[in-house]
Amino acid sequence: MKKILLLCCLALFHPVAFAVDISVGSTRLSIPTPSGFDPITSEMAPYAKLAQRFVPPSNEQFVLLLPSADAAIAAKGQIPESTRRFYVQTTKELIQPFVSAHDFAELKRMIKTQNEEILRKAEAQMPGLLQAVNQGISKDYELDLGLSMAQMLPLPPHYETERGLAYSMILKYNVNDENGKPSVFEGVVTATFVHLQGKVLFLYANAEKSGLEWSRMESQKWADMIIAANPSVGAIAVREASKRQSGFDWSKVLEKAVVGAIIGGLIGLLGYVFRKKKG
Repeated sequence: MKKILLLCCLALFHPVAFAVDISVGSTRLSIPTPSGFDPITSEMAPYAKLAQRFVPPSNEQFVLLLPSADAAIAAKGQIPESTRRFYVQTTKELIQPFVSAHDFAELKRMIKTQNEEILRKAEAQMPGLLQAVNQGISKDYELDLGLSMAQMLPLPPHYETERGLAYSMILKYNVNDENGKPSVFEGVVTATFVHLQGKVLFLYANAEKSGLEWSRMESQKWADMIIAANPSVGAIAVREASKRQSGFDWSKVLEKAVVGAIIGGLIGLLGYVFRKKKG
C-alpha cells in the first residue's frame, strides 16, 4: 500500500508526458509531448491539410504539436492563431539508412564549423520554395500573400550532448497584409538535431520574436525527454558504435533541415490567412 501511495504521489508531481509513436523506416520511436501541447491529427481539417503546405518536399514530417487550446480549435474545424508550436521532421533520404554515432558526430562538427555556408545555400532555395507556397495558397484560397524571405539570422549552438545539438534562428518574412500592403512577419525557431536508435530527427520549436528563451529552454527539455524515451540497447547500440563512415552528404542534409525550419516558421501565418479570407 505504501508503494502504491508513493507512486501516486510521484505521478502527481512528475506527470508522465503523452507520447506519439512514429515509424522512421522500420524503426519505431516515441515522441513525448511537451506539457500543455497536443498533436494535430489528419482528421483536424482544414488545419492539418493546410499545415502540410509548410513542409518542404525534401522532408517528412512526423509530428506537429500546438498548445492544447489551439489544438482544440483545430479539432473543431477552425484555424487557430498559434505562434508557438513544436514539430518533428527528417529528410526523406535519412528515413531508411542507419546513422552511427560517428556519423552523428560528423553532422555536429559540420554544424559548428560550416553552418554559415550551409545557411547561405539553404537561403538560396527559398525564392522557389516560397513561390510554391504562394501558388498553393493562391489556388486554394484566392489570396496573394506575396511571401518572401526578409532575414535569416542564425545564432551559435547553445546546447550539445552526445546525442543532440541545437541552435536558434531569428526569421523575418515579407507578406502582404489584409489591405494588400507589404508587411513583415517575425519569429524565432530553435532547431535541435537528435540521434535516436540509428536515426536522426530534426526537432523544431517556433515562437514569436520575444520568445527566443522560451524556444531554447523548452526545446532542451523536449529533446532530453525524447532521447530518454528512445534508448539504444543491444544490437542497435553495437551498430551505433561502429566507426565506419556511411558516406552521407551532411551538408545537403543540413540544408534541408534549415529549409524545414524556415518554411515551418510560416505556419504561424495560417490564422492570418483565414482572417484575411474572411475579411
